[in-house]
Amino acid sequence: MSADSPDRPGVAAIVAELEVRRHVRTAVVVGVVFALAVFVLFAYLPGTDESLLYWTGLTFVLASAVVGLVATVLVGHAAYRRTLEVNDIDPGRRSPTTLAIAFGLLGWVLVPVVVTLAFERPNEGFRLVVALLTSGFVVLVVGALGLKLTTALSLTHEWRPFDAAVGAVAYTALVAGPALGCPSGGFCLGTPNTLVAATVGVDPAAVAPAYALVALGGGLLVGIALGFRSVTPPNAFFAGIVATVATLPVVAAATGSPETVRSTALYLPILLGGVAALGSAIVVAVRDASDAE
Repeated sequence: MSADSPDRPGVAAIVAELEVRRHVRTAVVVGVVFALAVFVLFAYLPGTDESLLYWTGLTFVLASAVVGLVATVLVGHAAYRRTLEVNDIDPGRRSPTTLAIAFGLLGWVLVPVVVTLAFERPNEGFRLVVALLTSGFVVLVVGALGLKLTTALSLTHEWRPFDAAVGAVAYTALVAGPALGCPSGGFCLGTPNTLVAATVGVDPAAVAPAYALVALGGGLLVGIALGFRSVTPPNAFFAGIVATVATLPVVAAATGSPETVRSTALYLPILLGGVAALGSAIVVAVRDASDAE
């Protein structure tokens, strides 16, 4: 091996740098424990007519899926922190977004499980409340992952809490305001769930153009305004997350459908946060280009 050649292949170096093996071992423990807990709670204790081989197969599949999910999150987090270190940014010892992901995943799983064990046949209103609570945890997970991504891409930890909070209030008003009359049968320009349906289904007819213009155009303007105040894209993404959480009760009241609330919670933070972050990123990019000239 020549002096100019690395001591080991690049992939092996990355695996060692990110401690992939250690994270995989941790993921295996979590996956096996979680799958066994599900087996005991839902098959062994209540009893089942299905064969043991059937439940063994399901438990193996569940354990494998959880191992993959946990390993991906742990390795992704390690890569994120390493990216910051390479760019001379102190990642800090405690990350609020990491706590949000952990807390969100815990609530996302536990709330429906606890309710299922406590009530076999909850009524529709109770199911809607459970869906709303669970959706809040979903937004925590999706939003925290998005914040990590936008922070890593922008390579900055310059937080402006006051400006981000003002942007969040403005964005919430733009998304929730036009929908307030919908549950009572009053004037209704549109609701956030129709915006999600139009985006996910690529069906513009699912949402009124005026509502889409207010929600998406307004969010872009909020991001641009934050950018002019030298606020970075993660702050704008945070504003979109807050707007999502604030508008979920509007979706629940307007639709009365747990499934709609859950699907909205999964896609709306990506949509609103992405739009606001885009607006901020445009201004930041233009300003950086001007400074370079």
